[in-house]
Amino acid sequence: MNSSNANMLRTNSTWTHEIGAVVRKEFRTELRSKSATYTSFMLSGVTVFTLAFAFYGRELTSEAAAGMLWAALLFAGVGTLTRAFVAEEEQGTGDLLRMWARPHAVYWGKFLFAAAQMALTAAMVALLFLMLTGVGVKELPMLAATLLGGSIALAGMVTLVSALISRGNNRSTLAGVVALPLLVPLVALGVSALRNALDGFSISTGWMGCLGVWLYTIVVLAGAPFQFAAVWGEI
Repeated sequence: MNSSNANMLRTNSTWTHEIGAVVRKEFRTELRSKSATYTSFMLSGVTVFTLAFAFYGRELTSEAAAGMLWAALLFAGVGTLTRAFVAEEEQGTGDLLRMWARPHAVYWGKFLFAAAQMALTAAMVALLFLMLTGVGVKELPMLAATLLGGSIALAGMVTLVSALISRGNNRSTLAGVVALPLLVPLVALGVSALRNALDGFSISTGWMGCLGVWLYTIVVLAGAPFQFAAVWGEI
C-alpha cells in the first residue's frame, strides 16, 4: 500500500468523521448479516441455559452465580468480538480500511460498535441468568455498573486481540490463547463485584471491585489504540 495515497484519502477527513464512518460501516454490515449478534446471543444463551440446568434444584451461592455469569460473558465476548478484524482480512477489505482511515480511528470505530454489542449481550445474559436461576440482587446499581464496565473492557481488549490474530492460522484457538490471560484481572475484579452485588455481604468490597473493573477499562482504552496503531500497518 502506498502511504502517500493513504494520506491523500485522509486529507479532507477528521478523526470524528473517520470514527463515525467506521461505526456506521459496522452497524450496516451487521444489519445485513446479523451474524455477530446471532453468534453472541447463541453462545451466551447456550452457556446460561447449560449452567442453569446443571444447578437446577440447587441453591446457588453468590460466588458460584458471579463466576457463572462471567463465564457466559467471556464466551460471548471472545467468541464473537474477535471477528472484528478477522472478517476484514477474509473479505479482502483490510487494505482498503487502512487507506481510508487512520489507525486510531479504525480502532475506536470498531471498539464503539463492539462495546454497544457487548453491553446489549451482557444485559440479556444477566436478565436470562437471573430469571433461570432465581438468584436475587441486593445491589442493582453495583451489578449494572460492573456489567457495563466489564462489557467496555471486554470490547476494548478483544478488539485489539482481533487485530493481532487476524492473519494467523487457527484464529479461533489463538483468540482464546491471547485474550484470556489478559482478561484474568478483569474477571477476578468482576467476580468480586458481582458476588457482593448479589448477596450484599460487603458493599464496600463490592464497590472496590467495581472501581477496579473501571480502572482496568481505563487502562485498556488508554493503551490499546496505540498498540493497535503500532501493529495495524504491519498486519
